[in-house]
Amino acid sequence: MKRPAWLNWLYLLIFLWSSWQLAGMWWQRLHG
Repeated sequence: MKRPAWLNWLYLLIFLWSSWQLAGMWWQRLHG
């Protein structure tokens, strides 16, 4: 079963967004 190309981009976007959120929380904790 082959996924459409936009689904791969959607997964990538969600991954980047979640990692950005985690990095922001870590940054605030580090510099809090």
